[in-house]
Amino acid sequence: MKVNLKKLPEQVIVITGASSGIGLVTARMAAKQGAKLVLASRSEDALCQLSDEINQAGGQSVYVVADVSQQADVLRIA
Repeated sequence: MKVNLKKLPEQVIVITGASSGIGLVTARMAAKQGAKLVLASRSEDALCQLSDEINQAGGQSVYVVADVSQQADVLRIA
């Protein structure tokens, strides 16, 4: 079965761990490719800064402070 993926500008991507490391790099790269982002991590200051950076550069992002080990937080991200 062939999978037909939407192009990045047509996608909304949820990135957990977006405040540092590979999550941060992935968020920046996806934003540059035009994806709309939902950024999640436990660090509100870092998330706010990243979201502002993306939005000021013309991207679209929102953030949710969340701990993915907590089911209620995961539901809030969704």
